[in-house]
Amino acid sequence: MITGYTAACGQNDEAITTRYRSATCIPFSAIRKIQPSAREWNSTLTLRDGSRVIVRGSQTPGGRIAVYAMATGREYVAADAGDYVYPSDVRINRDADLLYVKAHGLAGGVREETWLFEYDLHENRLLTRVQVQQHTLPRECPDSNK
Repeated sequence: MITGYTAACGQNDEAITTRYRSATCIPFSAIRKIQPSAREWNSTLTLRDGSRVIVRGSQTPGGRIAVYAMATGREYVAADAGDYVYPSDVRINRDADLLYVKAHGLAGGVREETWLFEYDLHENRLLTRVQVQQHTLPRECPDSNK
């Protein structure tokens, strides 16, 4: 079950860009299911309180990033940017257990857009969804499996 998707939209937000920049890359899936190859995530993370979550998603049409809370068995949408704007980078701030997702693509197949999402892994809720300029962000995490 996927629940809880709310967002606060805004303009280019330097604060979230700074937090995203300092966050740590989430590992890519070791076993790829999508062909042709795409960025995929299926990583188990241990949070500061010892609880565990699985971060899942892919850089594909309809792609979104979901968080499966192992303690409750519930799955939550952390980031869903919409048509043709796919997750391309996923990071974590381990000190605050915040997940950051960058999504990039052609919104509606027409206009290039980049979005940053900030998701609270304890509260299982989206904190921020902000459209940003692609050139203000660091390089995406390297994918050694491609």
